[in-house]
Amino acid sequence: MHGLLTGQESRQQLYTMLTRGRHANHLYLQVVGDGDPHTLIRPDTIAPRTPTEMLQQILARDEAPVSASTALRELNNPAARLFQSVQRYTDGLHVAAEQLVGPQTVAELDQADQYIPGLTTEPAWPTLRAHLLALAAETGEHPLRQMLTAAAGRDLRTAGDMAAVIYWRLPELRPTNPGPLPWLPGIPPTLRAHPVWGTYMARRSQLVAELADQIQDHACQHDAQPVWAPPGSHPSTALIGEIAVWRAANGINPQDPRPTGGTQLETLPALWKQRLDRLIARATDPPADGRADERQTARAAPRRSYDDRQRPYPKGARRPSGPSAPGR
Repeated sequence: MHGLLTGQESRQQLYTMLTRGRHANHLYLQVVGDGDPHTLIRPDTIAPRTPTEMLQQILARDEAPVSASTALRELNNPAARLFQSVQRYTDGLHVAAEQLVGPQTVAELDQADQYIPGLTTEPAWPTLRAHLLALAAETGEHPLRQMLTAAAGRDLRTAGDMAAVIYWRLPELRPTNPGPLPWLPGIPPTLRAHPVWGTYMARRSQLVAELADQIQDHACQHDAQPVWAPPGSHPSTALIGEIAVWRAANGINPQDPRPTGGTQLETLPALWKQRLDRLIARATDPPADGRADERQTARAAPRRSYDDRQRPYPKGARRPSGPSAPGR
């Protein structure tokens, strides 16, 4: 029996493939792209998985039928909801910025190959494009001027990904209010003052912060060692809560042994990931009684890493039930 795996199969399909051969079973893994230019921007194409990681991904994907009550419970799980909420929040920022700068400016930016040949075909071009539009919406400066200023710093001809290099050279937005999570951008003042996008993005930001609070509180109430903790390591309760929020917000499989998951391509998430990795590396083995006192304190006093100063409006305001994005 010979079978080809692309990494999108479930554990049930893998089991069938490995148990149907009469004399032997052979697996072949597709570890390179399919050549389709539309898939160049996908994370798996930019940072391909190793064969071992592909098999782990397949084994973690369970497509066995579940009951209606189980499906409802999973849909109400804050960890499952946070990933989708973060995606909608960041997507809303990008779409709003594109509408604010106008179609003519967007069309001119999409002709960036006239200034830097091959730039729009680079894997990181969609990320660079979104950031340039966000800067243009906030500063009022044409995105091509920002791009050419960053590109003039050093020679790009030797870069593996010119768009990624330019992205790292660009300044970060400095909104008045921070984002709902430490590595997420905040809502720029121009969007916050918008009559339509301002309210929508404020509610999206609030929902992300509330789900993160729930996940952090839940993670701090368990004494069991998390699955991602390295052998011999005893991370603090605060760090366990931060890692739980990070993994949920980035859609990391709960059984993934890597504490912070795979590579992050954007600046702020990459820097926050490095911070978490350093904290994990420095995790020590505190005395048992000191660790017990730490957990007792965490339970007695509710913790809020994402406090009310980071919220778009008071915590008591009504949470949205899933508004539709304007202009979509």
